[in-house]
Amino acid sequence: MPASSVRDLSRQWVDLLAPYRRHRNDEHLEALVEEALRYTGFHLEHDLSRSEYWSKAPLGRRVAVLLFLVDRGVVQRTIAQGRRLYEPVESAEQWVAAQETLAPYRTPTLELLAALRREQNRRARRSHT
Repeated sequence: MPASSVRDLSRQWVDLLAPYRRHRNDEHLEALVEEALRYTGFHLEHDLSRSEYWSKAPLGRRVAVLLFLVDRGVVQRTIAQGRRLYEPVESAEQWVAAQETLAPYRTPTLELLAALRREQNRRARRSHT
């Protein structure tokens, strides 16, 4: 993503990711976005390709929504076995449903959360085998 797009994206961060927006080193912000880009493009591609909305949306939009949810604490960035993971909190869907400002985007946002949960379930099944 171009640096200007990354900066525009970070303007929406007012909570957990706000330090990235205020950080003087753009490399850290760009690394965060690149990490989310790889995750949404690689781990979620199959699940989101079945969505009428996400199959047509640019990859950058997936990143924007994912990082918005991380900023609000609805999705947690974790590390397991040296890999970065994005995991919805238990009440993520309820939080999205309660946000009036997300009403026009509720279905795609819930689809993204569902894709994250399916990825989480796949990881759990692989770790038990």
